[in-house]
Amino acid sequence: MKLIDYLLMRGELETDVTSLIQIRAPERKSWESGVDALEHALKMETEVTKSIRSVIIACESDPKFNDYHLVDYLTGEFLEEQYKGQRDLAGKASTLKKMLDRHSSLGEFLFDKKLLGMDI
Repeated sequence: MKLIDYLLMRGELETDVTSLIQIRAPERKSWESGVDALEHALKMETEVTKSIRSVIIACESDPKFNDYHLVDYLTGEFLEEQYKGQRDLAGKASTLKKMLDRHSSLGEFLFDKKLLGMDI
């Protein structure tokens, strides 16, 4: 929604935004373990970050049509959030792996309780 608002502000869109919105079915609907799910989520976040970076590179590649405003907007609104999300998911996946190695199923149970904000 932020990106659509930005395009409307710049006058790039008039009314119809349906051509910009593509909702795909998820690749997977079940995972073997919590670690597998977290690693898949991290992979998806990485792909989104790569897509944002490719738009930024395209904006900076041609000096004649350089779009510094869009680069600044994408960097400020999206890129930092993506990096934080990736760090968070990587940390959670690492923590869960360690808990599973040391405590097996009990480790996953304790990790779930911690994610839900319950006291351990």
